[in-house]
Amino acid sequence: MKSLSLMTIIFSLSLGFVTGCSDKDTQQAKLDPNLPVIAMSDLVKQAYNYTGKTITVTGRFGGMCADGEDFYFKDKLVMIEVIPPVEGMPSDITIGTPLKVQGVVLSQNEHEEEGEEKHDEGDESESEVKIQATVILTNRS
Repeated sequence: MKSLSLMTIIFSLSLGFVTGCSDKDTQQAKLDPNLPVIAMSDLVKQAYNYTGKTITVTGRFGGMCADGEDFYFKDKLVMIEVIPPVEGMPSDITIGTPLKVQGVVLSQNEHEEEGEEKHDEGDESESEVKIQATVILTNRS
């Protein structure tokens, strides 16, 4: 009976260490203040200028996408998708929560989606913009 109790205690302690009793979980990710803050409307209009670059964008949480992994991020009438970082999202987010998102801009031109090539460099057709987030912070005052 003692060995069963001892095994249970050892298992419980081991499980505690594995599931996150570390200082790493208590540290909040930090924004890099040296990265530019871009207006979401400018990001969508000029996605080709920001593709592959790491930037910061402010807006509001608009809800989860249908895939259940990405979320909608909006500012007034402009909306993009954000792929959350591996660490996940802050737990206190609800629809309308102000956020700061920092990450790498991913965009795909509509012509590229349809398998067409972009022929004219001046062609400013709409791009689907996503951000692969590295940091997501609530932006409450």
